[in-house]
Amino acid sequence: MALSDLRRDMVLSAIEEYDKLGRGAFLKAYGYGPARDYFLLYDGKRYDSKAIAGVAHRGVDGRPLRADDFSGGDATVARTLSDLGFEVTRPSDVIDGHSPGSLLQKILTLKTAASVSPGARKRHQPLALLWALGRAARRDDRLVPWPDASPALESLLREFGHPGDGLNAEFPVLRLYHHGLWDLPGHNDVPTASGSAAQSWMRQNQPLSGLRSWVHDLVADQPAIRAQIVLRLLDGYFHDVDHDKLLAATLLIPEPNAIRPALDEVTPPRDGTPTPTRRTVTTSRVIRDSALAEQVKLLHDYQCQICGTRLMTGRGPYAEGAHIRPLGMPHNGPDEPGNLLCLCPNHHVLFDGGTISISEDLVAVDVSTGKPITQLRLAEGHTPAPQHLAYHRRVFADPQI
Repeated sequence: MALSDLRRDMVLSAIEEYDKLGRGAFLKAYGYGPARDYFLLYDGKRYDSKAIAGVAHRGVDGRPLRADDFSGGDATVARTLSDLGFEVTRPSDVIDGHSPGSLLQKILTLKTAASVSPGARKRHQPLALLWALGRAARRDDRLVPWPDASPALESLLREFGHPGDGLNAEFPVLRLYHHGLWDLPGHNDVPTASGSAAQSWMRQNQPLSGLRSWVHDLVADQPAIRAQIVLRLLDGYFHDVDHDKLLAATLLIPEPNAIRPALDEVTPPRDGTPTPTRRTVTTSRVIRDSALAEQVKLLHDYQCQICGTRLMTGRGPYAEGAHIRPLGMPHNGPDEPGNLLCLCPNHHVLFDGGTISISEDLVAVDVSTGKPITQLRLAEGHTPAPQHLAYHRRVFADPQI
């Protein structure tokens, strides 16, 4: 009867029935009261988390749980649903009536104009958001005078925008204001983001500019939400950009991991040759996108996606970014979120060595026995790419690849 036996597909089945019956009929049918504090957010909608978990349990042993069969809350229902990759709001998550889910929905529905580059969208709003997210991560002032904000945004547009799309920092700020994400306090006559009148208004008013206070507080206090937004923006707008360089420019590179191995340091073994010989060699080494891996680890709160372990050291939490399709030759895997897993050191070694693989339905499998180990832990906004997982399985099925 343990909630830990739930699988993601069971929860999705309960959500589907909830949508079909409606909230009132669903709760009445299964004997649950309305949730007060904890809600599951999925596809822009809000669900009573305990009722969904209890009804989903019918997939385990054929019957749903009654409300008095188990307790709800942070340590039970919220943790179980979060481990399955769902977002669950807690009482402290809601700020001025807004939740992480409503913020992510706004990010997903940005109205970005077509770029002059064929098939692309302008990057003005995503770059403005990354700039503001970097400030929130460092706890800088939320609001910035326009004479300071404008050149900073124009610099990012010059370096990372599509050529020919212009360097006008006024337009993304005004668009984000009307989309409900940006604040221009003290002004009720904010124009739409088009034409010379908008540029004139910004020049004349020189407003303070920055994220709305509820947005700023959510992304400043919750690194996982911030990382999810960063990964969505990178995936949606910056495929052909050096992610490490962009995250450095927006000051979004997190604090270094607790343990950072030296890449090029060689230490002679004890009682070895006191004066080892040396020779000069030339090596070719793939430069890993360490800033991107840190965002993925932040998103998972440094919990291993296989065992759930979160290692704590004197310098903070530690996990490793594991590439599914290796970066080096002959595999030449891409450095992108879909090719990364957040793993503890033990499972990183086992995964890289082919002792563990991930099945199509995202189950970690013992390759030697073919037996399932556990469902892969997911986080909203980060899903391993099926083609990279298939490549990993194929490589260890045929070592000649």
